[in-house]
Amino acid sequence: MQADDQIAVEKIVKSSGSSFFWGMKILESKKKRAMFSIYAFCRIVDDIADEINNKKLKQKKLKDWKQKIQNIFEQKVPKTSLEKELKLSIEMFNLEKYDFDSIIEGMMMDALNDIQFPTKKNLDLYCDRVAVAVGYLSIKIFGLSEKDKKYAFYLGRAFQLTNIVRDFYEDLRRDRCYIASEYLSKYGVDKDIKTIVNEPKLQNIFQDILREARNYFQKSMLESKSISKKDIIASEIMKEFYEAIHKKMFNKNINFKQKIRLNSIEKIFILFKFLIRY
Repeated sequence: MQADDQIAVEKIVKSSGSSFFWGMKILESKKKRAMFSIYAFCRIVDDIADEINNKKLKQKKLKDWKQKIQNIFEQKVPKTSLEKELKLSIEMFNLEKYDFDSIIEGMMMDALNDIQFPTKKNLDLYCDRVAVAVGYLSIKIFGLSEKDKKYAFYLGRAFQLTNIVRDFYEDLRRDRCYIASEYLSKYGVDKDIKTIVNEPKLQNIFQDILREARNYFQKSMLESKSISKKDIIASEIMKEFYEAIHKKMFNKNINFKQKIRLNSIEKIFILFKFLIRY
């Protein structure tokens, strides 16, 4: 039953504990349902890349998901609740297979090799696959047009760069480090996953990354001026959450061993601002 599928997918989103839940929750029913299916899909493939230790098993499961997406677009009967909800979303909002494949390919970059000090070019590719592609799916659900893709692009880049700093220590424990090699060269830092945690110049590198994220936030704000605010209320709430996290780190000495989060009061305050504004 569709209602059961919907409940199962919403449960995945809720259990993730993401702030994104509240941005999606305020959408009207059809859009909310579609966004939940997209986020649940992202959560599942991200967990495959992050939580499974066996690389071959990771790759197999991601390839399985690529085939599941292929099957949905070939109109084959979906089996699981998430696949059924994705099929509904794809058909309702004319979502692109390319964007789903991009997300999986981004996760595959993690699954093939633990990413450590990528070139800026490869980091940009990673960001565009795991974050910008999600934005491209989202704006179609929000009812935006092709000309609004820059808004999604800038936000996706801003979110992912903020994540890189926020999740630095957590990623390090998985033998990953998404700091671009160009930043290490700039400060004369060795490409050593074991010693970088003690590197004094690390704080300078964090601030460079956060400055880049801030530039993308600002560009997304300029793009948003030509878009109806009601159409992007969900993404703007997500943006406020991320900018609040960014603010806790920008121009600060970051205690990266303690993950930066928003508390319940901070989240409620952001939601309240939007509720009275719209």
